[in-house]
Amino acid sequence: MLSVCGVNCHTDCRAFKVECDGCNELQGHVSWAVFYGMERCPIYACALEKGFTSCGDCRLAPCQVWYDTRNPDASDEEFEADLNSRLANLKGRKKENI
Repeated sequence: MLSVCGVNCHTDCRAFKVECDGCNELQGHVSWAVFYGMERCPIYACALEKGFTSCGDCRLAPCQVWYDTRNPDASDEEFEADLNSRLANLKGRKKENI
């Protein structure tokens, strides 16, 4: 299950099946969105607003919204690895749909 931003919920998300059923299943209404003063994940909301299926449809990914929602506990190296993983997941999804 790949989220809008390229996170593989099954393997990449610690909250999956603990406090979250998946970004897509919840239509972006994830518990941590409140930390940004929103009801939906800001990345999910952005993709929805632009009419995209995922950030893979946007030429700006990773955009400022990704950086603004960075896990504050992640080191620079961890964040960079996370970005690369998510972008690779989105690229793989795009190839599957071609």
